[in-house]
Amino acid sequence: MKFSRIAIIILHYKNLSDTRECLKSLQKLDYERFSVIVVNNDVLEHKNAIEAEFGDFVKIIQNKKNLGFAEGNNVGIRSALANNQVDAVLLLNNDTIVEPNFLKEMISTNADMVAPRMMQYHYRDKIDNLGIVLMSSGLPFNRTNENQKLFCASGGCALYSRKLIETVGVFDKKYFAYAEDLDLGWRARNQGFEAGYASKAIVYHKGSAIHGKLSDFVVYHTYRNLLWTQFKNLPLALLLWQSPWFFAGHIFIFFYYIFKGRARKIFKAYVNGIIGALNVFKTRSENLKKKTVSNKTILSWFQTGLFPKSLLR
Repeated sequence: MKFSRIAIIILHYKNLSDTRECLKSLQKLDYERFSVIVVNNDVLEHKNAIEAEFGDFVKIIQNKKNLGFAEGNNVGIRSALANNQVDAVLLLNNDTIVEPNFLKEMISTNADMVAPRMMQYHYRDKIDNLGIVLMSSGLPFNRTNENQKLFCASGGCALYSRKLIETVGVFDKKYFAYAEDLDLGWRARNQGFEAGYASKAIVYHKGSAIHGKLSDFVVYHTYRNLLWTQFKNLPLALLLWQSPWFFAGHIFIFFYYIFKGRARKIFKAYVNGIIGALNVFKTRSENLKKKTVSNKTILSWFQTGLFPKSLLR
């Protein structure tokens, strides 16, 4: 699927130096038909600093408060698609840089949802992710080799076509941050959209630049939102069919974080995840009414196993 005009959306929150480095790498792209929108979830001074350095290269939207990753990016998506010439939006974390041919490779991939080859910024021969793989346990993980099934793109860098967004919708703002990319990807897959992988579109990612790896914030939002995502997007028959796998996966996660001294945070995540799931029956019903694929097809998306084999090495 070929796209012509792309809007690149960068959500800025803290780490101004990261955003500046990201924008400088975008200035070196060898594809001209793109625009850049920076959505500022931070203070006005950061907006002024970006404007002073990059001028007309960027359009900056100043939010009145930190709207989180989900709604912050939604602001950028809505602004981008208000321009009828834009064929697709590309979400890009502010703690990334890209190779000059990155955008050409992304738009040459035949899919409405595209994941790049994301490498680690500090160890550039090591893979960060190649999109998201969804295990039989219902747990999502960074896809780290091309033999794993690609379920959807990671929100750290994802291209979505206008058609997909207008059909499926944007991120669920209730998530605030984490797993919103899985939810959007799942809704898209349920409605017949495929995920593609651009193996030559190289991005370098610093990772966990704002909240830190496995911070309380990350643990809470990840597993609360994951419960919501599974409940919202799986038909009842498949929830029951996969329940032994799901139960085993969640039990492992629950006791893993207890062992790590995070009992209160993981308990709160699961309690609020279950309560929240009970409050999204209407959303679940609306999502599943739009499903166009068979239950057998949905089952084929899962990678066999509780966890990727790479975690056990």
